[in-house]
Order: sequence, then structure tokens, then C-alpha cells
Amino acid sequence: MDYLEKFAKLNKIQELLKNFESISHAIILTSEDEIFLDCFAKLIVMQKNCNGQKKPCFDCVNCKKIVDGNSVDVEYFGTEKPIVVGDSLQIVADSFVVPLELDKKYFILKNFDLATTSAQNKLLKVIEEPQSFDTFILLTTNLNAVLPTIKSRCEVYSLPRLSQNELQFLFEYHLNEARKYNIALEYANGNLTELETIYSDESFLNLYELAIKTLTLMQNSSKILEFASEISKYKTELDKFLEIVSSFYFDMLKIKNGKPDAVQNKQVFNQLNLLCNGYSEYAIINILKEIDKSNLKLKFNANQNAVVDNLLLKILEIKHICK
Repeated sequence: MDYLEKFAKLNKIQELLKNFESISHAIILTSEDEIFLDCFAKLIVMQKNCNGQKKPCFDCVNCKKIVDGNSVDVEYFGTEKPIVVGDSLQIVADSFVVPLELDKKYFILKNFDLATTSAQNKLLKVIEEPQSFDTFILLTTNLNAVLPTIKSRCEVYSLPRLSQNELQFLFEYHLNEARKYNIALEYANGNLTELETIYSDESFLNLYELAIKTLTLMQNSSKILEFASEISKYKTELDKFLEIVSSFYFDMLKIKNGKPDAVQNKQVFNQLNLLCNGYSEYAIINILKEIDKSNLKLKFNANQNAVVDNLLLKILEIKHICK
């Protein structure tokens, strides 16, 4: 999905771009949202080189070339694979070539947190002592993985999270998948990349429905085998299932503490509201601890069926004991 023009229409983005009308020769943009990073970097370059009245206009020759990836003066690295020493040597060599179409040359280094240490070190000198026509834009979802020596030579900007309304404006979905979309929106946490990932995940909705079904219908130990068998069909995605179950219990805790507006899973609010009547606050806290223990066991490759069986049994046990 092409988000670039939609991003440019957001008031938040228009305000942000004003801060980049004049930028340093080397900047780092950081965000957990890869799509946001990629689009915003391109919009910065378009704004700097747009010949239209409203920048970026998307209609002038420069804008069109940048959008299409056809500008010889805008080079991308780290798109298909992490940046390695060979890429850094190419960047250094290209940095001495004067721009042909634009006033400056732009090097957009994507996923820079994945670049090897050697590759980052090879760029130190060219970033510290660039040609007058070079601009480096480094994109990262993990600023801690960027060498301190690189960070000290760049201006660092942290991009804000998007609101749910902004995500709704940006993301298009099939009308017959409205429930799936609304659930994905709740779990995206202001992250367009995450929204796209969850929405395209064929099993997420099934796991979500199974999680609420398990909590609602598993009233006694005779049901454990039935639900454990169903959950175990998703062996490679048990961590995802546990994340959803955990979010349900956190929401129940919020409801019990008089904070219904803070609930994440609004699609199943009524079910959670009814469910939390059968739990004490102490029980919910202890169940959340058991879910954390189960996650830890899965990380250490414990028997998956045993982990699921034990967790379901613990949920019923704690619920009964801690009334």
C-alpha cells in the first residue's frame, strides 16, 4: 500500500516537516514504525527539492522522480539486506560524485540499526567531513544499536506515534473484514507497520477469538482438555496467543480499578466486563504472573502441550482460590 501522499496530508506531518526545512548534513530519524520512517525521509527530500508552491507538491518533476525512486541523486541502502562494509564503501565513493539533478545528493540509509559495526565505522569519516553537497538520512527502529560515534556526528530526531484517527486515515481495509481491522487497530499502538502486519496475519483473528472463547467458556477442569487441544493447534504462535490472553486480563484489571476508558480490547469490552466479576483483583494479578512464567518456559523450549495444560489449570485454580 502506498501511504506517501496520505502522510503528506496529515496535519501532524505538515507541522513536523516545517522543522526540516533546514537540516544538518547528517540526521538520524528514529521510530518503531518502519513505514513512517521510510515515508517521512522521502517527504523531507521532496520538500527540499520541490518546485511547486505547496511543498511537497507531488506534481513537479523532482517530486515525481523522488516518489518513483528514479532520482539519480537520491540513493537508498539497507532496503533488501542490512548494510555491510561493501555498501559503506559504495556510499563513500558515491559521496564524491556531484549531484546531477538536485542541489544536493541524498543518502537514505534504512534499517541502520542492522548495519554491521564495521559498516558503521567505515562511514564515520564521510559523515563527519562530508562534501558540501551531501546529506545523510539514517533511519532506525533501535537507536541503541547505532554506534555512539555515529550518533555524535548526527542530529537525532524521534518521530511521534500516530493517533488511532491518523492510522484510520492512512490504512485502507476490506469492509467485510471490519472486525479484523478494528482488532488490529487496537493492537497497533500507533504503529502503522504493526497495524499492517497484524491485519495481514491470517491467524491473529483466530487466536483472538479463541482467547476470548477460552476465558468465557472454560468454567471447570473438564473443559481444559478441549481448549488445550484447540490452542495447541497454533504451536508456532503460542506466544501471540499468550499476549492476547494477557491483554484481556490487564483490561479486566483496568475495569476493576474503575478505568474502563483505558481498556485496549474495546471489541470485547462487554465480555470482559462480565468476566471480571468472577475474578478478584488478586486473582488477576496472579494469573498475569502465571502467563509470564508460561512465556518464559516457551522461550526455554519447554513442552508446549504441558505449558498450555498447566496454564489453563492454574487459571482455574487461582480463580477459585483467590475469590
